Amino acid sequence: MIYEEYETKHILNVHKYVDGGWFWNKYSAFPYVGCEWGCTYCYQRDEKYNPYRSTQGIKQLEDPFSEYIKVKKDAPKLFRKALKNKPRDVIYLDNYQPVDTKYKYTRDMLKVCRDLNFPIFINEKSPMLVRDLDILKEISNQSYVNVGWSLFTSVDDDTRSIFEPKAPPVKDRFEAMRILSENGILTGTVMMPILPCIYDNEENIKETIRNTKENGGKYVLDGGLTLEGYCGEYYYKFLQKYDVDLVHRYKELYSKKDAPAKHFAETHKLILEYCEKHNIQNHIPRPVDHYPENLRINKRIAGDFYLKAREINLARGQSYREWAYRKAAWSLDELEKSIEEIYIEEGTEGVRKIKGIGSSLSKQIIEYFI
Repeated sequence: MIYEEYETKHILNVHKYVDGGWFWNKYSAFPYVGCEWGCTYCYQRDEKYNPYRSTQGIKQLEDPFSEYIKVKKDAPKLFRKALKNKPRDVIYLDNYQPVDTKYKYTRDMLKVCRDLNFPIFINEKSPMLVRDLDILKEISNQSYVNVGWSLFTSVDDDTRSIFEPKAPPVKDRFEAMRILSENGILTGTVMMPILPCIYDNEENIKETIRNTKENGGKYVLDGGLTLEGYCGEYYYKFLQKYDVDLVHRYKELYSKKDAPAKHFAETHKLILEYCEKHNIQNHIPRPVDHYPENLRINKRIAGDFYLKAREINLARGQSYREWAYRKAAWSLDELEKSIEEIYIEEGTEGVRKIKGIGSSLSKQIIEYFI
């Protein structure tokens, strides 16, 4: 394992739009580049996220992504400086891996979020997170904390160890989920990606959702597997190790433009069915209390539109409807005036003047006020 510190002025990513319908973050920040868990399906292994894969001097490593971790020097100080004058919104963090036992940057970054009163979403595999339960509770009490546990099965067996060779056992993740829930912190399962023909069967989905419910999880968020560029090349090595016959099935599936989406739409139906059965949500509700009070109605309606767009996408519905909801949500999020106030002052025409909001969507918006 190689850890290398480097100087950088950049740590905070500011996204054009919130991650609507999914994690709801406007920002993201990571003190480390690369991940020691080395999961074979990770999209961040692609060169656009992992640009040092071909760096001279580390070519002898079997998997530079998980064996060569770059550390942003003084990351917490950079983080505090970057957030100082930013509007409050959700920050995506994902930093608990073995390197953090040495640098402890994650705890210091949580302190920054606490001090500056920023809400956070954490997508996590490691029960190391529980060591910072005290700060997480403080942030949760004053703002918002949501910890989504990356899980696509509830079974620790040889199959999981092929695709998650170094990641913590799933039983430990569920135990950490239980601890967070018992301490009043919103938590659930991020079932992303679900590996086709391996973990998309009904029994696995049923058991993963059941375990989520039993351990205090409030939601299960599902998503499919992408296999672009080097990510696909790397994943296929391990798929062949698991079942050589599956390689041909995958390549046939992923060679057709819409086939993967249609495949995952069927999986999504099972997710919906068992979430309903266990009375947990199949999405993360949008947090809005950190926004200025007069704009919360805008964010709430936009949140509902984002979720409708997401559901249309996952169910392979009409794409024009998906984008209509999404664009309307973008416009509502960018308004500097309450949509309710606009309606009171200008009526239906005032609502329809907003970019991306036509007759049908304006009627849906007005229903929130009458």
